[in-house]
Amino acid sequence: MRLLLLGLLFATLYVGSLVLFPLERIQVVGTHRLSPQEVVRTLDLAPGEPWLWVFPSRVSRLLANPWVREARLEKPRPKEILIRIAERTPIARLQNGDGLSQDGVVLPGGGQGPLVEGRGPLPVRSVIALVEAFPKARRILYTPAGFWVEGDGGRIFAPDPALLIKWAKVNAPKGTVWIYEWGVSHSP
Repeated sequence: MRLLLLGLLFATLYVGSLVLFPLERIQVVGTHRLSPQEVVRTLDLAPGEPWLWVFPSRVSRLLANPWVREARLEKPRPKEILIRIAERTPIARLQNGDGLSQDGVVLPGGGQGPLVEGRGPLPVRSVIALVEAFPKARRILYTPAGFWVEGDGGRIFAPDPALLIKWAKVNAPKGTVWIYEWGVSHSP
């Protein structure tokens, strides 16, 4: 009997929330790559559903998308929902056409900045550090022997990205430069 009464109470609350507080307005802000319609579809939101029962935990579905860095669902007024999105931006292009974000997430289908090529697993932290040190680089190549950074003025090689970063602070690439712990070799 108690179970039946509890069920009736919840059914009454649900129907009452549909009548008194149906969802009327959904607003999405902060998107650049994703469309607002895509965000609403991912969250499975629709006007008319009970506003009271739309919980902020729904944004976990959005966070599964690598382009979404942060997402927040707010209820600014009764019958309204505001979804705030912060998207990742690519800082480099990978050889397969994907992008790489500042926080090391591979972004499918889009990149900007220097082209990153190489063999073996992507050294994410090293590539991010090199992109920051060489903002005008056109290409970053990683090999088992080390890293190449190519720009308009030339190309630089070092077996360790820390040597390239140290070099970038005081020099601009001109010609071909090989940097080693014991010295530097230069060719025009």
